[in-house]
Amino acid sequence: MPTATKQRESNIELFRIFLMLMIIAHHYVVNSGIEGLYDFNRVSGNQVFLELWGWGGKVGVNCFLLVTGYFMCQKDFTWRKFLKLYLEVKFYKLAIALIFVLAGRQALTAGYCFNTVFSVAVLMGTTFSATFIALFLLVPFINRLIRALDGRSHAWLIVALLAFYALIGTFFNRHFSGDIGWFVAVYLIGAYIRLYSTPRMDSLRHTASWAALALILSFGSVMLITLCPQLTGRMNVYYFLSDSNRIMAIVSAVALFLMFKNINMGHNRVVNLAATATFGVLLIHTHSDLRTWLWDDVLAVKAQFTSNLLWLHAIASCVGIYLVCVVIDLLRQRFLEQPLFNWLDTRFPSLNNPH
Repeated sequence: MPTATKQRESNIELFRIFLMLMIIAHHYVVNSGIEGLYDFNRVSGNQVFLELWGWGGKVGVNCFLLVTGYFMCQKDFTWRKFLKLYLEVKFYKLAIALIFVLAGRQALTAGYCFNTVFSVAVLMGTTFSATFIALFLLVPFINRLIRALDGRSHAWLIVALLAFYALIGTFFNRHFSGDIGWFVAVYLIGAYIRLYSTPRMDSLRHTASWAALALILSFGSVMLITLCPQLTGRMNVYYFLSDSNRIMAIVSAVALFLMFKNINMGHNRVVNLAATATFGVLLIHTHSDLRTWLWDDVLAVKAQFTSNLLWLHAIASCVGIYLVCVVIDLLRQRFLEQPLFNWLDTRFPSLNNPH
């Protein structure tokens, strides 16, 4: 009698959706230019809302890396997986660029063509998608390192990397968030959670408490910098969260990941389907050509700064962006990716061989 295929649980898939909404909310604030309207001498309720609304962008980046390390540390690298990732990145980079050139919103210069065609190489170390591709290529080697380490050595390696990147980055104001070394460090944390989890790390009660504490400390750091300039000077309100390697960005990411990992919600087909489009949502709404058009022309975010309905505009904008981008990416999967990989699987079956 055949064994029924185990359905994939939806807790981490829901986490991916939550993270993408959190990242879009961050971009609503930092990419729209609305921060330029802040008045720290007369802090308004809308300013406080925006500061808290945009808190989690870099936390979300760390969470995606944790998820990658958690799952990929026990999976094999295949060129099929890599090609799928790379082609998705290139499709959106080229397709959106072509649309903007044809619409007359972007001049077709030699430099623009070069940067678009070779975007992964040009943006390596500065954007998540480009550096993530580099990380993916390193996965077989990182996994060999992980298998060669015992739990104690694995833990001390993480401590050393956090000292280099997070502690020095936070307290000496160094920026490492796009560095491939930082991506490897967070991948190793995700792998450690998978391989050496403890009873407390597997307890929803404990991890929910840790997540709540991390959020309180993160929000508290934002409010302290905002309301007590005599103590903090004119620091960026997101100082402890402004880069992926900042201390509260990684602490909050680990706490949130542990909590969602322990949520038992079974299988939800709609959640799982929507989660497959998560990376596409990131690639679409963060495309450099879309930034001014989306946040200024379409949503007019800065015009909402003094509005009593700013909160509603922010929620509707972020949910709307997410839903539109999900539909676009599901269509890409259905009509481009699936036919292409069905053909590749027939012609080049070795692409799926593990390495």
